[in-house]
Amino acid sequence: MSATAIAIDLGSSSGRIIVGVLDAGKIETTEVYRFPHTAAMIDGSLCWDLDLIWEEIVTGLRIAVERFPEASSVNVDTWGVDWLPLDGDNQPLTPGRAYRDERTERSEKAMRERLTEDRHWELTGIAPAIINSANQLFAFIQEEPEIAAKTERILFLPDWFTFRLTGVPGWSRSIASTSGLCVPGSNAWAFKVFDALKIPQSWVGDLTPEGTLAGPCTIPGLEQLTVVRAGAHDSACAVAALQRDAGTTYFLSAGSWSVLGVLRDEALLGEAARCLGLTNEVRVDGGVRPLFNITGLWILQECQRDWRATGQVSDIVALVEAAREATSLGVTIDPDDPQYAHPGGMVDRVTAALRAAGAGAMSQGQIVRALCESFAKRYARAVRDLVALTGDAPTQLNMVGGGSRNGLICDLTAQALGIPVLAGPAEASTLGSLLVQFEMIGALPPEDRNEVIAATAETRVHQP
Repeated sequence: MSATAIAIDLGSSSGRIIVGVLDAGKIETTEVYRFPHTAAMIDGSLCWDLDLIWEEIVTGLRIAVERFPEASSVNVDTWGVDWLPLDGDNQPLTPGRAYRDERTERSEKAMRERLTEDRHWELTGIAPAIINSANQLFAFIQEEPEIAAKTERILFLPDWFTFRLTGVPGWSRSIASTSGLCVPGSNAWAFKVFDALKIPQSWVGDLTPEGTLAGPCTIPGLEQLTVVRAGAHDSACAVAALQRDAGTTYFLSAGSWSVLGVLRDEALLGEAARCLGLTNEVRVDGGVRPLFNITGLWILQECQRDWRATGQVSDIVALVEAAREATSLGVTIDPDDPQYAHPGGMVDRVTAALRAAGAGAMSQGQIVRALCESFAKRYARAVRDLVALTGDAPTQLNMVGGGSRNGLICDLTAQALGIPVLAGPAEASTLGSLLVQFEMIGALPPEDRNEVIAATAETRVHQP
């Protein structure tokens, strides 16, 4: 059975409209539209230009249906934790604030006086992080009480764009699981968290599982499309693109954030998991992804921006090649260090940390190599921690996302782990979104999923 679906995949630096055609056991994908975007300061806050993103989404969808008039469904996925406050007419009350905005730092102490990190983790199974939606909402109420008083509901970003496409509000389970506002396993809201932080429970509605219809698209000219909830969180979509086997599946979704985890039926809880900083997010199929959120390629991307601004080499292919040929400095950084959370001046911060660790003069290639070694070292520690919690050791690590294209990181990670790294698909979020859509419309029997992924995805094996 042939079928055509559209994936709207929104990352923190670009958005893409991808059309997938399932035919003869393989999905052919076509990127019909791509647009850049970035967070910028607006009235003292770091914000996303959601109006621009919306305009680009509609433009891309019009191109998609013009080129593929048989397209029947569409899904939206984005990064996690960000949301938008709406008034009684469902109009935004603020710009789309970005998770790296500093307001959460200003309110962190007051928040923890009401809800300690230990208690927050106990109630949610989500590692306390300053970027979490719960932290953002507390900061919003503290710093903008007049606007908060006018708020009727909040929508997470993929749910906001789904609402704009359909007029139907919803709170997708996969994106809500990133918020620090749900019980472990994210089958219900953790209203004890709402009450502790004085967040109105009325701001949210019932959680909606993935694999459900949102409604028909109401945008003129796009009425042929049915909007579905096939994975609102990009990492949940990426995991949906993994081939499953009889063993325990360990995965690494490598992008601006590195999300390293294991697939399970239930959340991993307990004191050991809490102390390690584990977070339990959910999968599109209803299972759970116990994982570590690790600051990833964001650090390298920020270095690229610094180098580009000063006229130095900034192309990632050239940088990785220089790193592969460079001599190791023999020292690394800790990607989890909070100093790497903010934009600007990243090269200076990285080089200062490397010098403090014992490095001398260093070239661009050596800096990039040190970053790749740092990521690989952190990934290996995360896998060891998960093995200690689960008792199940992986036979390979499945690496997906843009970072899987970086052969040096793949090689170094395989060496650090002592097991093969299966790299790819690079466009895992898109593939996962399309796979779920095809299953929803009955074009892909679940038992054929592995064969379709194998026929579709480009993968490479990196041996230790």
